Amino acid sequence: MINKDRRIRKTKDVLKKSLISLMQEKSINSITVKELCETADINRGTFYLHYKDVFHMLSEIEKELFEEFQDMILSYEISPDKIETKPILKDIFTFIAKNSDFCIVILCERGDMAFMKKIVSVIYEKGYSDWSNILKKNDKDLFDKYYSFILYGAIGLIDYWLKNGLKESPEYMAMLTENIILNGLKSVNLIN
Repeated sequence: MINKDRRIRKTKDVLKKSLISLMQEKSINSITVKELCETADINRGTFYLHYKDVFHMLSEIEKELFEEFQDMILSYEISPDKIETKPILKDIFTFIAKNSDFCIVILCERGDMAFMKKIVSVIYEKGYSDWSNILKKNDKDLFDKYYSFILYGAIGLIDYWLKNGLKESPEYMAMLTENIILNGLKSVNLIN
């Protein structure tokens, strides 16, 4: 049973790597099961044991990654006494580095924007509720603008990091992002 599970994982891993490789060249709409199986050196019958089509396969990969990401994000609590974002940011950057091939494909123009929106939504909802509870709430409109700016700025920073080959460590990127966040909060008087 363990050997069968290992073979299934190995097969799915080869298919995943092949799909990501093909998505670096073309959109998911242009990738056929035949082409994917040839790239993976797996017969189509084996593919159909696991997936209905390439869209189903992509959906399953996204679901697995989303659940892992969501569990990680939701496991953090920000303390109202001490604003410290570096641990969660380090885990986010480590997750991105670990899944960099997939993240590059998702962030490119051929990527799945619906998946990207789900990821952003998790970060937005979790961060918004945590941050709005600990920051000065006298200017909700200012906070909303700032939070949106930081969230999409962080996505731009991640995109830059990926496109430039992840030269910096996840730790460095977490520190840089935290500095940008906290200095920005101070500059717009949302924290002292």
